[in-house]
Amino acid sequence: MFDAPRNRRSSAGRRPASAPARLSRRRVLGGAIGAAGVGMVAGGGRSAWSAAQQPETPPSFVTGERFAEPSVLRSADGRLDVALEAGWGPATIAGRNVTTYSYNGEVPGPTLRLRAGETLGVSLTNRMDEMTNFHTHGLHVSPSGNSDNVLALYEPNIQVDLAFDIPRDGTSGLYIPGFFWYHPHLHGTTSEQVNGGMAGALIVEGALDELPEIKGLTERLFILHAAAFDHDGNANLEGDPTLFVNNQVQPTVPIAPGETQRWRILNASPSVFINLALDGHVLHQIASDANPLREVRSREAIVMAPGERVEVLVQGGAGGRYALRSLPWGQDLEFQAQPEYPIATVVSEGPEVEPTPLPTTLFPIEDLRQATIDRRRELVFSQTLDPFAPVIDGHPFDHDRVDQRVNLGATEEWVVRNTSSDVHPFHIHVNDFQVVSINGEPVDAYSWEDTTPIPAFGEIVIRTRFLDFTGKYVYHCHILDHEDLGMMGIVEVVRDETEA
Repeated sequence: MFDAPRNRRSSAGRRPASAPARLSRRRVLGGAIGAAGVGMVAGGGRSAWSAAQQPETPPSFVTGERFAEPSVLRSADGRLDVALEAGWGPATIAGRNVTTYSYNGEVPGPTLRLRAGETLGVSLTNRMDEMTNFHTHGLHVSPSGNSDNVLALYEPNIQVDLAFDIPRDGTSGLYIPGFFWYHPHLHGTTSEQVNGGMAGALIVEGALDELPEIKGLTERLFILHAAAFDHDGNANLEGDPTLFVNNQVQPTVPIAPGETQRWRILNASPSVFINLALDGHVLHQIASDANPLREVRSREAIVMAPGERVEVLVQGGAGGRYALRSLPWGQDLEFQAQPEYPIATVVSEGPEVEPTPLPTTLFPIEDLRQATIDRRRELVFSQTLDPFAPVIDGHPFDHDRVDQRVNLGATEEWVVRNTSSDVHPFHIHVNDFQVVSINGEPVDAYSWEDTTPIPAFGEIVIRTRFLDFTGKYVYHCHILDHEDLGMMGIVEVVRDETEA
């Protein structure tokens, strides 16, 4: 039976009892993103945030340091075995000592790199006085047992061995390699633990990495994450969040004039949207949510909902400094509008190099628009405001209730409606999907996805195939506080078609 975890952070060495234990509605959609102690409103909340209403700015973090990435752990002989300790305790973020959630005391956690067909082994030790679990976001692996089982829970002070057998590329109907991430996923605490810093990148290398126009390029990993800390350095979900890039604030990213770099970018923020743009440059997108596009998509800006990943090729401009920023987003939304805010500074310097030619084609996607559909379903994401209650199909998440029962191997079409004034990023585990229409308009998708926004008062239509794995897993809004408050459901994949 599922037992909702209780907040026990008042014990010695934990966050003070006076610190809030959950994101409030105001923090989720009405917060402020601070950069180096300069607050900027990041989402028009249910009530306006005046300067007087905002908390005092905490001591500044170090800004403008040279870009650095998390530590990297690589596979050998077909395996990558890692030991992760989930804890609440000391860490260093942007030159400042803080107390927060982390894996191994690192924020973000180490980057895990392996290849399709290999096995990831994780020895997870829960050093906290609260429960947790472990999710490999986007991986096409078993949702059962000691694999990607987010319905499991791990008590304080226990150690559990997990194994993720990644299929070989081509053995499934899905593209297996790509850019994933890992984080806790225990209902009721996901937002708090991820917001504190328990997250890291997971990269599975494969065919995209071997394309001549991509192989050998300088790679950069950007984990974008908004978090708040009080004056004592404690992670505090009610404070002004600062946008961090790999544990730094507004770092400087070097590139040579004409040089082509490959950037992997993750929005690991629990609630903040990112409208990514680089002054004076075009972002040449090659992948979305671990799926390569069918062709390079050159874009001035890319909107990233929480949980989404993109990969882009960037070709350095003439010598100079260029702002990497999030442009204003959602200005027509009632509550979620965000202004512009800075992310990093790209510094183009050194001898000019010949730009590497961009790929002309990438990988074809399996287009499900002409597929035979075995079943159609309709889901409704909705919410009440007083009290605030985000739900799916009129009821909150129930650990013991199966909401959708699906045949293994079935191809299904889901109409996902949103009756609220908020945008909700739809995410489903294990099997990716193809968006075929948005608000009734057909979509010629560039790739499959695992996370995509449902427009406010709108709908998306997706098609997906339930491949390879039986068992129970979840779909939910990837605004993590919405998930924790109930906007999540369970899908069970079964072999016996009479059960569906």
